[in-house]
Amino acid sequence: MLEKYQAGENIVSYCTKCKVNLDHAIVAMDGETIVKVKCKTCNGTHKFRNPAEVRKTRVSRKKAGAAETVAILWQTSIAQSKGKELNYNMTGRYRVGDILLHDKFGKGVVRKLAMNKCHVLFEDKERLMASAN
Repeated sequence: MLEKYQAGENIVSYCTKCKVNLDHAIVAMDGETIVKVKCKTCNGTHKFRNPAEVRKTRVSRKKAGAAETVAILWQTSIAQSKGKELNYNMTGRYRVGDILLHDKFGKGVVRKLAMNKCHVLFEDKERLMASAN
């Protein structure tokens, strides 16, 4: 059985300012449809958003695909690398294309060199590592 509401009554709605489900007062109705509500916490007025119909937090497509992209780039870099396979050491000297074996991060490929640092692409992401370069 559907409940019938009237303007001035309280209802739970998703607050667009607070970003959570909170108590609201019904401000405007169109027939039996709730149109506008006022949040009792922040006093913001907005369209009624049924808490059951509010979408869950979105995951950015960039973030979701970034891990896959890095993994693919890592695989191709390992396959194309012609450098030496070395155990990582902070005092080591490396060249672009060398494969480093790190205790924690696993296998990585040196992509760029900087003053006393090198950019190493591991399977999960690129990291800035100390070196003697």
